[in-house]
Amino acid sequence: MTDLWAKALVLEDAKGERVVFVTIDVVGVGRELSLSIRGQLEQRYGLQRRQVALLCSHTHSGPVIGRNLSTMYFLDDEQWRLIDEYAAALQRTIVELVGQAIDRLGPAELSYGLGRATFAVNRRNNRAKDVPALRKAGKLKGPFDHDVPVLAVRRQGKLYAVLFGYACHATTLNGYEWCGDYPGYAQIAIERSHPGVTALFWAGCAGDQNPLPRRKVELARKYGKELAEAVDAVLAGQMKPLVGTLASTYEEIPLAFDKLPTREQLERDTKSKNRYVASRARLLLEQIERSGQLAPTYPYPIQTWRLGSDLIMVILGGEVVVDYALRLKRELSPHTAWIAAYA
Repeated sequence: MTDLWAKALVLEDAKGERVVFVTIDVVGVGRELSLSIRGQLEQRYGLQRRQVALLCSHTHSGPVIGRNLSTMYFLDDEQWRLIDEYAAALQRTIVELVGQAIDRLGPAELSYGLGRATFAVNRRNNRAKDVPALRKAGKLKGPFDHDVPVLAVRRQGKLYAVLFGYACHATTLNGYEWCGDYPGYAQIAIERSHPGVTALFWAGCAGDQNPLPRRKVELARKYGKELAEAVDAVLAGQMKPLVGTLASTYEEIPLAFDKLPTREQLERDTKSKNRYVASRARLLLEQIERSGQLAPTYPYPIQTWRLGSDLIMVILGGEVVVDYALRLKRELSPHTAWIAAYA
């Protein structure tokens, strides 16, 4: 239905400090592939891990990437071979893409602003079938984050690129045709409204946020149009110039798992009638065979970027619920804070 895109935006300040946004129309990129891509970018271009953000739209209408969700898919060896080939090709594409963006570096004026779109609904606190009536009555329950952060890049006053985000699952659709879902339609609409401009989307903390109602192509287009119009309203208004320098950090936090299952529990789970439980148990048993034990912690990645004197971007790994974004915005105030996830 739509193409799926990988896009890159490289920013460099007057001191030569760089940060790289890579936006990808996929459900996510696992740790192994992420580290491999970042390693290649460091080898080729000297970019450290802290300088690179791999930002996924989280569309559910794209290909399987890598093995991080392997327990959810029941595929034969040939299908896994094709998935591995695609992941390798995606890595090559991203590495080359970043190189092209670096080659095109030039003087630019940056500005930022904040729009609003309201189609994201808290899926835990509102039953999908009740949403139309609740919306009409103004009784939808939160929390939610309806902010639409927008970064505009202009060259000699002419719009060159637009980076924008939103905290909502890209799950309007659930079929088997490639589609960027509402983020894809939003990018297409922005690029049509501004010929020659590249539009890039990043997903916010959308773990508990759905586009509701859903499951119709016309709704994906509608939400994309609403998001694009929110971006255009910001572009047409008074945006704040981004001045100053760039700074970036990266840290991995060892998050402790809950109580780990025993080998005996896992062996029982391999016989479960729930095939996902059985599949997960087999994977964990393989880890025990390799390492002698299950890892007690997970190295959770957190990046922070300081863009100029006021704007702070926090970039989180995995599927983060909206409460984290709302809390970080409060705690980082009075600075402007943009919170990305699925990185």
